[in-house]
Amino acid sequence: MKKKDKRKSKINEFNILGINIQMVLTVIVVIFALLSLIVNRKLVTFLYLFVALDLFAMAYNNEQLYHRKNVTKAYIAAGIILLLYSILSFIGVL
Repeated sequence: MKKKDKRKSKINEFNILGINIQMVLTVIVVIFALLSLIVNRKLVTFLYLFVALDLFAMAYNNEQLYHRKNVTKAYIAAGIILLLYSILSFIGVL
């Protein structure tokens, strides 16, 4: 017999808020990607910032809703790298 998974996610206000934040950030990432291609290459730094925030939202949703811990760690690591890169670009180091 198979054991039932007791880690079922509960849909509540915070989980719905996390999904909505991820959706909004994904739309912002697509808009900044198109703007950086069409208008100005300097918008890439803002693109990386919003991708990092989107990765953090994805990590939260993975942890709370889907319970995939290894993917969550990868999202957090990539988000930290992109966040550091964008901060260093903003202050002029890179």
